[in-house]
Amino acid sequence: MSPNNKPSRGFWSYLVWLVLMTIALISTARGEDRALLIGVGRYAHFDNRLNGVSLDLAMMLETAQLMGFPRRSIRILSHENATTANVHHEFENWLINSVGPEDRVLIYFSGHGSQVWDYNQDENDGFDEVLLLYDTRLTMESQRRSLQGVLHDDRFHSMLAQIQSRNILVILDACHSGSATRSLKLSTPSNQFRDVQFKYFYYSPLLESAGGSGKFDITPPEHSGDIEQRYIALTACRDDEKTIATSQGSIFTMGLHQAVRSAAISGKSITPEELRHQAAHFIQNQVQTDQIAFHPQINGHNPLRRRPIVLMALSDVDKTNRQELAALVEKSFPAVALQPNKRCFEPGDVLQLSVRIDEPGYLNVISVTSDNRTVVLFPNQHHSQNAVAPGMLTIPTAQMEFELICEGPPGPRMIAAFLTRSPENGYFTGFRLPDGPLADLSQISKRSLILRQKFDYLAAGKVSVEIREEGGCE
Repeated sequence: MSPNNKPSRGFWSYLVWLVLMTIALISTARGEDRALLIGVGRYAHFDNRLNGVSLDLAMMLETAQLMGFPRRSIRILSHENATTANVHHEFENWLINSVGPEDRVLIYFSGHGSQVWDYNQDENDGFDEVLLLYDTRLTMESQRRSLQGVLHDDRFHSMLAQIQSRNILVILDACHSGSATRSLKLSTPSNQFRDVQFKYFYYSPLLESAGGSGKFDITPPEHSGDIEQRYIALTACRDDEKTIATSQGSIFTMGLHQAVRSAAISGKSITPEELRHQAAHFIQNQVQTDQIAFHPQINGHNPLRRRPIVLMALSDVDKTNRQELAALVEKSFPAVALQPNKRCFEPGDVLQLSVRIDEPGYLNVISVTSDNRTVVLFPNQHHSQNAVAPGMLTIPTAQMEFELICEGPPGPRMIAAFLTRSPENGYFTGFRLPDGPLADLSQISKRSLILRQKFDYLAAGKVSVEIREEGGCE
């Protein structure tokens, strides 16, 4: 019998394995876009909690996804997980060792900023600027109070310079100048913001000698090298200003989130310069006092500042709103009864709702379209106050000088009503577009409703209607 010269099955299995491994190695070498989101509102060694940081991270997660960062490419370090060791580890392994020149990088921080004595004498004011991490502790150094377990601006620059990406976006929602402050009140058009705090950690009278100014130097000029051509930084305020946090989230992060979300809803891209401008406009509208006014800043490579960020469709990111709101209705008791004027609508048809209110409270009525867009139908621009009394309420109300015209994608649409005893206004805290009287539901509003159901009072109800193409309801 002559020998068999055909390759064995084991040979072909090995060849397939080799090809797959080669593809995997090439993919790994190429890397992918990466985002690192850090938020610290609780600390291991002192009680200076910062309000709303968890909401900041939720807003920035959606912002990153709208910017095209897949969820698998986003790492989040929050509160107890945002230790010094973990932050350095994620910079080293998630960003420095895993990102190539063509990959985009997003780095975000929300928390307290502060200053410490400059022992290496590289700062003109005698202080280093720092970001507080979870394991920050108060110490004594050279008979001065100081901080350990913080992220120094020098260390941040060193790590940033090692990232190979040529398109790095840094967003810092903290401040590095301030003085001892006992209380703070914020006057806003909606009066929705509570528990307002400066995002500056004051721990020693020696900080007064900094002269009321502090800058977190991401790229010190004398050490910048080529990193100056590879990054842009959006920071919440000027060197001599203070940014603020609230229990509904930080104002700067809210402004960024609203700007990106509004552009995505409109099907537009947005440049970092436009992002800064729109965030500044949001802050100006929300903070109506010169005492605590602050102005977002942008630094870095000019071409990157003007490069459009192509945004994802909102429906590709908001995929859970219907399930979350439906589950919230099911958990709530008592019920709110809703009755639409009909159950099948064609484009251009007018929607009317009758809502039975059993006790006084604050009403929010929300529509969830088939592509998961959440729109606050009531309250709105023409009927912005949502306190209601027992009885029947018809929407549109007499104050609403417009009709609710059915439009948008065909398919099932859920309409949900939520009644709270404490003020909750989805229009004021929502995402208002300039071309209409309604607002999109925000993460802040959704979280507030969830917390009301868990810890306070929430009555709710829902009804389903169908949107069909013209002639489809006959």
